[in-house]
Amino acid sequence: MGTIWKRFTALFSKRRLETELDEEVAIHLEMLTEQMRQQGMGVRAAREAARREFGGIDPMKEAYRDHRGIPRIEILAKDVRYAIRGLRRSPAFTIAAVLSLALGIGANTAIFSFLDTLMLRTLPVERPEQLLSLYRTGGWGSGYASYPQYLEFRRHAELFNGVLARSGAYKVRFDAGHNNQADFVEREFVSGNYFDVLGVKPALGRLFTDADNRTPQGHPIAILSYDFWRSRFGLDPGVLGKVLMVDEQPLTVVGVAAAGFHGVEVESRTDVWASAMMFRGAIMEPGMHWVWILARRRPEISKSRIQAAASIIMRQHLASVYGDKPDSAFRRWAMEQRMEVRDGGLGISMLREEFGKPLTVLMAAVGLVLLIACANVANLLLARGAARRREIALRLSLGATRRRIVSQWLIDSLLLALLGSILGLLFAVWGERYMLLFLPPRLGDSFSVAPSAAVLCFTACISIVSAVVFGLAPALRATALDPAICLKGGASQTAGVRFSLRKALVIAQVAFSVVLVVMAGLLAHSLAGLRSINPGFTHQNVMTFALDYPRAWKDADKDRFRDGMLARVASLPGIASFSCGALAPYQGGIWSAGIRVPGSARTAREGVEVAMQGVGPGYFTTLGSRPLRGREFDESDMRATRKMALVNEAFVSEFFPGLTDPVGRALSFDDSKPEGGEPTYIVGLVRDILHKGLKTPAEPTVYVPFHQGQVGFDPTLLVRAQLPPDALLSMIRRELHRLDPEVALIEPRTIRQRVDDSIFVDRMIATLSGFFGGLALLLAAVGIYGVMACGVAQRTAELGLRIALGADPARIARMVLRDGLLLMAAGIAIGLPLSMAAGRISSTLLYGIRPGDPLAFIVTVAVLLVIGTVSAFVPARRAASIEPVDALRHE
Repeated sequence: MGTIWKRFTALFSKRRLETELDEEVAIHLEMLTEQMRQQGMGVRAAREAARREFGGIDPMKEAYRDHRGIPRIEILAKDVRYAIRGLRRSPAFTIAAVLSLALGIGANTAIFSFLDTLMLRTLPVERPEQLLSLYRTGGWGSGYASYPQYLEFRRHAELFNGVLARSGAYKVRFDAGHNNQADFVEREFVSGNYFDVLGVKPALGRLFTDADNRTPQGHPIAILSYDFWRSRFGLDPGVLGKVLMVDEQPLTVVGVAAAGFHGVEVESRTDVWASAMMFRGAIMEPGMHWVWILARRRPEISKSRIQAAASIIMRQHLASVYGDKPDSAFRRWAMEQRMEVRDGGLGISMLREEFGKPLTVLMAAVGLVLLIACANVANLLLARGAARRREIALRLSLGATRRRIVSQWLIDSLLLALLGSILGLLFAVWGERYMLLFLPPRLGDSFSVAPSAAVLCFTACISIVSAVVFGLAPALRATALDPAICLKGGASQTAGVRFSLRKALVIAQVAFSVVLVVMAGLLAHSLAGLRSINPGFTHQNVMTFALDYPRAWKDADKDRFRDGMLARVASLPGIASFSCGALAPYQGGIWSAGIRVPGSARTAREGVEVAMQGVGPGYFTTLGSRPLRGREFDESDMRATRKMALVNEAFVSEFFPGLTDPVGRALSFDDSKPEGGEPTYIVGLVRDILHKGLKTPAEPTVYVPFHQGQVGFDPTLLVRAQLPPDALLSMIRRELHRLDPEVALIEPRTIRQRVDDSIFVDRMIATLSGFFGGLALLLAAVGIYGVMACGVAQRTAELGLRIALGADPARIARMVLRDGLLLMAAGIAIGLPLSMAAGRISSTLLYGIRPGDPLAFIVTVAVLLVIGTVSAFVPARRAASIEPVDALRHE
C-alpha cells in the first residue's frame, strides 16, 4: 500500500523528483570520474571512461521513471498534451468538429431532458414502484374522481397500504404580510395521509395527519414546499407558526416538506398544501370530480388483481349512489364510469399521454442528427489522417506500434467529444428554454426540465459512444499503411479504401437527412392543415381574461364590478365589442346536460347528453361569428324568466335533420320523463365552434344565458379591439387598477394564443423537426463538400496531367460535379424507403395528410439535389482551374 501511495504522489512532484534524479546521476558520474583519476587517468579521459562505465543516461532515467510513478497515467497525460497541441495547430478542423458534435449532443440532451422529466423520472418518494394511480374514465371528464369515491377505495385495506387524495394545483392569492402586497402561489388540497402514504419526511416542523382532515372546514394549517420556504422566507425556521393568507384563508404554517418534493403532478410545482376539508365547495357531492386518487399497493398484491377489484368497487359504489335514481341521460352517463389502475411511480401527468409519442419521435430524430454529426467528424478525421500519412509512416518506422497510434487518435476523439459535450450542454439549456416557450402558460410557468443526474449521465454516455464511433474507424484506416512506400513518396496503399469509406459516410449522411427532411415536411404540412381549419369564429384581435375578486365579495358585488369594468373598457378608443362566457373557446368551457327535444325521434325514447355553454350578451359578435338564424342574447335575456337558448349547426343536424331554421322550437333540460319539463325556446342558430380543439369535430351544443346556466364560477371576459394585444392589455390593467387595485387579472390571453396553445404539441414537433432537418442538410452539404474537395486535392496531379494533355476543363468540372451528384443520388435512393417507413410509424402525429404525401418527398428530393449541386460546384470549379505546371511541381 505504501508503494502504491508513493507512486501516486510521484505524479504530482515530477519537477522535484527530476531535479533529484539529475543531481543523483551527476553525483554518480562525479564519483566514477574521481575513481578513474585515482587510477592515473587525466581529467578528460576519466570523465569519458566514467560515462562509458555508467551506461546510457536516458534509458536509465526512463527505467527509473517507470518504477517511480504510474506509467499508464503518465502516458495518458502525455497523449492528452499531444492531442491538445495538435488540436490547437488545426483550429479550423477543431472548430468544425466541435460544433458538429455540440449540435448533435446538445439536441439529444435537450430532448432527453424533456423525455426524462415527463416519462422516466420517478417521484422523490419512498418505493415509488408501489404507487398506483386510480384513473377515472367514462362519464364526464377523466382522471379526477369524487371524494366519496376516494373514501370508498380507502376502506379496502386488504389491497392497499394507503390511499390518498389530492386536488389539482391552482394559482391563488397569497399574502405573507409583506407590505400588504398580494401575490400568487400554487396551492393544493390533500388528504391528511398524503405525506404519510408517499413517505415524504418534513424538513422542518411536522406534516399533515388524518386528525387534520376529519372536521368540516378542516384545520386552518399549511405545509410549505422547501423551494417556497427558501425563496420567500430565506429558510427562516421562524416560519413555523406564521399565519399566511392563502386565497384569503388564514393558514398557520406547521411544517415544510422535504427538499426536492414539489407534489405528485409532473407539470406543476406546488408551493402550499392545505387540508382537503378546507376546500370550498360540495366536497361530498358524488358528481363533483375534484380529487385525484393515488394508492400504495401491498407488495404481495399484483396490479392485475387490484384492477379487477377496482372495477368491482367502482360498480358497487355507482350502484349505491345512482341505482335508485330515475332513468335519465345523466344517470346512464354516470353509470358508465370506470376506474383504471395505472402505474403512479412517475407521478401524474396529463401531458404524458399527449406528448409521449411526439417526444419519442423527436428523440429518434435527434439520434439521426447525432449520427450525421459523427459521420461528419469521421470524414474530417479521415481527411486529417490523409494529411498526416507521412508523419504516421515515420512513427511506425521508428518503432511505434499501431495500437499506440490508434490510442492517441482515440484520445483526440475523446477530447473533441468532451469539448462538444460541454458546448452541447450550453446548447441544450438554450434549447430547453426555447421548448418551454411552446408550452401554454399553465404548464410553462411550473414545468421544469433542469438537467438531472440522469441527463448528465446520458450526455456523458453519448459523448463517449460518439467518440468511439467517429474516432475508431479513421484511426484504423490511417494506420493501415506501408511505412516504406509512404516514406518513398508513393501513394498510400489505402487511399482508395479511405476515400470509399468517406463516400459511404456521406451517403449515410444524405440518407438520414432525407428521413429528417421528409418528416419535417410532413409535420409542417400537417401543421399548415391544422392552421387552415376554420374554428367557427374570427380569433384575431380578441383578448380574453378572468378577474380574481376578494373572497368577501358577493355575487352581486362581482356582477356590479364586472359590468362597470366592461363599461369602462367599452369607452376606451379602439374597442369594437365585449362580452363574457363561462370560459373562452379552447379554455375547457363546455359541460354537458341531458335534454329531450319534442318532435325529435332522436330523444323520443330516452334523454340525450349534449354539450352546454353559458354565454353573455354579444358573445358571438365579439368572437366574430354572428348568428346564422335568429338573434343572440341581449341584456334583457340575462334576467328573463322565460328560458331560451341558442343551438349550433351540429345540434340541428342531429335533432332536426333537413331543417334550416330551428328558431321557435323547444327543448327541455328535464330528461327524466318523455314529455320533458319546462321548455327552453331556441332563439337563434350559430355556427359550429370548435371549443375542444382544432382536431375535435364540433358536437351538438346548446348555449344559454350565463346566469341561466348556473355554472358556479366567475365568467371569462372577452374584448375585441383594433389594437395590438400588448397595448390592449396595458389599457385593461390600467382601468382595472383605477377601479379597484384588489381585483387581479388572471390569464390574459388572446384567442389566437389560446388556439396556438391547443396545438402546442404540433407546433413544437413541426418547428423542432424543421430545425433538425435543416441542421441535417447543413451537415450533409459540408460532408459532400469535404469529400469532393479532398478528392480533388488527392487527384491534383492526375487532373493537372489530364489538362496538360488537352482535356477540356469544363469536362473535368462536370466529372467532379457528377461524382458529387452520384453520392447525393445514392443517399436519396436509400433514404426514401426509410422515410416511408418513418412516416407510417409517425402517422398518428399527422393530421389531414397521408404518410406518403408526395409533396413532402418531391420537395425533399429537389432541395437535396440543389444542395448537392451547390456543395460539389466549388470543388468542381477548383478542379477545372488546376494549372498543370503547378500540379506537377506539387507532386
